[in-house]
Amino acid sequence: MAAPRPPRVVPGEASESDSEPELPGGAAGAPGAGLKVPGEASETEEEEEEEEERPKTPPVLAEEPAAVWGGGRGVPSLLQQRLQEGTGRLRGAVGSALRQSYGNAARHLGGLGGALGRAQAAAASAAHCLRLARRDLRAVAATVDIVTACR
Repeated sequence: MAAPRPPRVVPGEASESDSEPELPGGAAGAPGAGLKVPGEASETEEEEEEEEERPKTPPVLAEEPAAVWGGGRGVPSLLQQRLQEGTGRLRGAVGSALRQSYGNAARHLGGLGGALGRAQAAAASAAHCLRLARRDLRAVAATVDIVTACR
């Protein structure tokens, strides 16, 4: 039967955590080869370079759930404040769009009103000219009747 082997320590840059048991022989014992030691190893130079190259994102501030959903005591929560701000911006944008639409429609209607007035004046002038022409034609017809009756 084989005798149990004592635990071996692998040399390197492993950091020690408080939750892991220490192996006997720790720093005073002779380091062995091939034994895995529980713990968290430090990052290699390659990992450090990759981490430096990655874009840094701004930290996200954690907020208390009560502050987000309901502050209580008559104070609006952060969510309610953001909703009120968004609602205010939306109302402003809708009001501006409506004012612009109504303004454009009023300008177009004003232009159409002018064109309609000009068209009505032209129609009245044409009707007057037709009445004059009809009167002149009746006078000519009466003259033609008189001439034909004399023969």
